[in-house]
Amino acid sequence: MKQPDVCLSLVAANEVGEMISDVLLEQDDIVRRFGTHAIDAHGSRVGFTSVSEHVRGRAQRVKFELLMANEDTPRILDALRERLPSAEITYWVTPLLAYGRLE
Repeated sequence: MKQPDVCLSLVAANEVGEMISDVLLEQDDIVRRFGTHAIDAHGSRVGFTSVSEHVRGRAQRVKFELLMANEDTPRILDALRERLPSAEITYWVTPLLAYGRLE
């Protein structure tokens, strides 16, 4: 496995979170592990999926963070586009300046 040099972040509606996890787990040759956490999305372009989200003014989303080689990000994004064509998934890639384990 290549040394990770980027963090790929994905944000999507909770309803597609499990499907995204499945796609990522199928890419085990380039994604060894990833983290997820619940977030609240804010902004004028956020699509609310329920009346309660609209009233609260924020939408519940799931965020995925993957440490990986930048050259493999197109493969992950293509797999997500293929398997979840109608899912609104926001993504961004940030450089990874350091990576390691404290032991």
